[in-house]
Amino acid sequence: MAATLIQNTPNPLLLPEIVENVVDNICMGDLVSCACVNSLWNVIALKKLYKGSLNDMQYRTPHIGRLGNLLIASRERFSQNMGFVKHLLLAPKTPTIDDAARPNTNRLACSEEFLPLRRRLDAERLLRPQGSGLVSLTIPFEIDEDWSLISDLLLSPTIEYLAVDNFYCELLMASSNKSAEPITPADKFSKLKALTIYRSESSRDNKLLFHLIRSCNLHFFHFEERSRDQMTPIEIAELLISLQRQQNLKALVLIIPGSSCSAAIRMARRKQSKLWPNLKALYLGMGDEHWLEQIPDFKELQILSIQEFVSGPRIINSDVISKIGKCQELRVIDVYFRECNDIEALLDIAHGCPLLQMLRVLHRRLGGRLDPMNTKFSDLLRALPHLEFLELNLKFQINGAHIQDLAVHCPRLTVLRLRETWLCLSIAQMRTVDPLRQLELVQFKEVLFENPQRLMEPHIFSTLVAEWRRIFPKLREMPCHADIYGLDMKKGDLEEISERDVVSLSSYEEIPLSVLEDTEEYHSSETTESDMLTLSSDEEISSDESEDAGEEEEEEEEEEEAVFPGEQELNYNYFGSDWVFLRIKLWRELRYGPSQTAYDRFTSIWRTNLEIEKIGWPVMPLEAYSDPESY
Repeated sequence: MAATLIQNTPNPLLLPEIVENVVDNICMGDLVSCACVNSLWNVIALKKLYKGSLNDMQYRTPHIGRLGNLLIASRERFSQNMGFVKHLLLAPKTPTIDDAARPNTNRLACSEEFLPLRRRLDAERLLRPQGSGLVSLTIPFEIDEDWSLISDLLLSPTIEYLAVDNFYCELLMASSNKSAEPITPADKFSKLKALTIYRSESSRDNKLLFHLIRSCNLHFFHFEERSRDQMTPIEIAELLISLQRQQNLKALVLIIPGSSCSAAIRMARRKQSKLWPNLKALYLGMGDEHWLEQIPDFKELQILSIQEFVSGPRIINSDVISKIGKCQELRVIDVYFRECNDIEALLDIAHGCPLLQMLRVLHRRLGGRLDPMNTKFSDLLRALPHLEFLELNLKFQINGAHIQDLAVHCPRLTVLRLRETWLCLSIAQMRTVDPLRQLELVQFKEVLFENPQRLMEPHIFSTLVAEWRRIFPKLREMPCHADIYGLDMKKGDLEEISERDVVSLSSYEEIPLSVLEDTEEYHSSETTESDMLTLSSDEEISSDESEDAGEEEEEEEEEEEAVFPGEQELNYNYFGSDWVFLRIKLWRELRYGPSQTAYDRFTSIWRTNLEIEKIGWPVMPLEAYSDPESY
């Protein structure tokens, strides 16, 4: 009977639902292996392999070299696999600088031959595949092939998202003599809702770009200036006037280095008092007072990103903060100040924008004294219950109580990047902290544990590992980026720490006096017995001979209090300190990775997923295709 049941039970590896679930949860590198299992696995794996992605470069369609090889191997298989594609990216594995055709420009281009564009029938297999058709097409670099006979194939009728180099504007507005029948621009671009233009060449006629914009009914527009010869103020104004007609625009991205488009926005406002009433996302390479005046008028604004503000007295932080704080629907704030050292400014933003999911505030001037920011940081967390992403480069110090505030007041927090912040922890504090169950990415300048030498003792170290895992169950990367240089330490250096010949912060002997004289710990050590951590054990015994047993117990209790470095010490590079050795040992035990690329990629995927959720399409910089490992 049992044998009959076993024979009648289907092989789970042959059930399409199970195979699809497996394929959906493996990395790109394993999809090729899955495609070799059998015919069922082959079809399901190839669908995932060729489908492509709008925002995840790990799941991009194969680069043009591989597509060309597939065409050579089998046109039938090429046609079949292209039928799986939804998001087609035509780009080389590595773009090259186009010095031969355009010297001294640093313009990136594709120098590889691309066979599918040589014959019209092959181009149809590529750009007009069988099945439901393409949803998006991205060609970030000029491909040096003859497009004149296939320009009508460039924009498939099913495409909603188009991201191209400005070289293709002329092709998009042209018509091929091979086209079956003439088509009007209104019909040609009727499905197109999202347009991204990477302007890498100044010699192209910008009027074609303006004409292209006016021919579309856009919900999303992204313009990124990459040419050394940038558009003139008059051309920028014409660009804004062309966009002014796009009353359904939900997302506007203008990345023009060194230009705030102030003249253009003034001209556009004179022609039309209310611009883009449905705007939900605004990205500016540079902002000024004219954009600030406009921002509160975008009543539905959910995403605001300003990479830089113009210099001069007209832009002050209080004005920026007051304008941003009026946008109550904001979910994302990503702002780069020239100088911002006041956490109270962020509190004003938080109180005005209670729905924030992402708060990223950076500034240039990283100097200045350490800001304890104890209550202010806690107040900020309490004001942002929906926060999922927090990144600040303000210089301050936090402890276990702040980590508890994160767990209680920001339960959705996924990314925490405080790259100029010191986290000071003790075992006693860690035991009182609730787990941050959603947190996957953390960065601090340093993590400093109380009494690091004692924590390296095996029985106490195991407790430290267990508590860290409990508090941060999803972490996989090292929180302190500089610690990657310590991974080369020999294992013996960590296991026999007492025999090493390096600087140790448990002893002040080798630390320059000029560093310590200004610290509170240094001066208090002259008068306070509980802080005399630098004395040898013999000296401690001799100094305590006159004390009774009750005083000895009181001293032991005081020594259990957390003792951490002062501001001057924090600014000093103690690479060989006990704190560093303990961290390296902890990261190794936890098997944390050292890759900065993992941080950048995780951040990019999180951000673009949110953009797709809120506005329908991601904002993909050209860098995503020239340096895809971080995207």
